[in-house]
Amino acid sequence: MNKKGAIKVKVAVCDDEKVFQKEITDILQKYRHERNLDVFIDYYDNGEEFLCSEYEYDVIFMDYQMKSLNGIETAEKFREKNPDSIIIFISAYPAAALDAFEVKAYRFLQKPVDKAKLFKALDDYLKSIDYDRLLLINTQDESYKIRISDIIYLEGDGKYTTIRTKNKSFRVRINLKQLELKLPPEKFIRCSKSFVVGFEHIDNHTNTNIFLDNGEKAVLGAHYAAKFKTEFQNYIMRYNEEH
Repeated sequence: MNKKGAIKVKVAVCDDEKVFQKEITDILQKYRHERNLDVFIDYYDNGEEFLCSEYEYDVIFMDYQMKSLNGIETAEKFREKNPDSIIIFISAYPAAALDAFEVKAYRFLQKPVDKAKLFKALDDYLKSIDYDRLLLINTQDESYKIRISDIIYLEGDGKYTTIRTKNKSFRVRINLKQLELKLPPEKFIRCSKSFVVGFEHIDNHTNTNIFLDNGEKAVLGAHYAAKFKTEFQNYIMRYNEEH
């Protein structure tokens, strides 16, 4: 059973040694209990298997030395599509640290893994993420953690809502009104019966349409137009004052 209100962290462990996979798992389970987190762990025995995965992870523990593709080669290929993901390299060879940071490793930990150092790495990662700026969505089937700044718009369709972000779309079984209430009102506004748009992703607008920075557009309903124009002007003024 998930702990009520617990943050969900998806972890990948990529290592060809089952002993190491168990070692990391034991430490992560202790971290989960002490920090009130829900930690989900997937295991990969080699770099090729990891690269074929379509799942997204918050934290990746990557072994430096693996058969076929080593950790650095795996990370280089992974970085081509995931430049910002958190990778923590782990190796018995301290000299490998320099290679690890060439592929933007978040941390380098030496085997056998020190519990305190792993805890510190994860604590620093969680602190680096402002959870007030994340939209956390739990459905019966899946959980999503979406950066609010990445959300371009929400589009409602009855009991479902499509969340359009910079990189992908999520269709969740939550109505538009419920999701709208989770967003900061100074950054988002309802522009029609079916759309909520993010101010920072608006390029321009007419009396009937809002043009967004991903090339899409949203309808500006007549009933919503006056409030939208006022609030968008207020947003522009606030932005100029902050910058």
